[in-house]
Amino acid sequence: MAKVQKRRKGARKKLQAVPEAELPQRLNYIILVAGIAVVFLGILVMSMGDAVSPLSVTVAPIILFIGYCVVIPVGIIMKPKKSGQAAG
Repeated sequence: MAKVQKRRKGARKKLQAVPEAELPQRLNYIILVAGIAVVFLGILVMSMGDAVSPLSVTVAPIILFIGYCVVIPVGIIMKPKKSGQAAG
């Protein structure tokens, strides 16, 4: 027969609460949605012109770069400022 292991008291891991500053806030989600909108705008602009039009070749990639490499990472990385502390 298999031996049953006895559990020690207090052997259960305690769940630690995540500080509220580390959780995504409402502003983070708004910025992420804005980044997704910028990406869709870039895709829309790219589909408007021909394959060799300046709109499709230069403007749309710039818009997509801004969406993917600036706005979305800012929405992920940004932490809200603590409003409870006095300035100075």
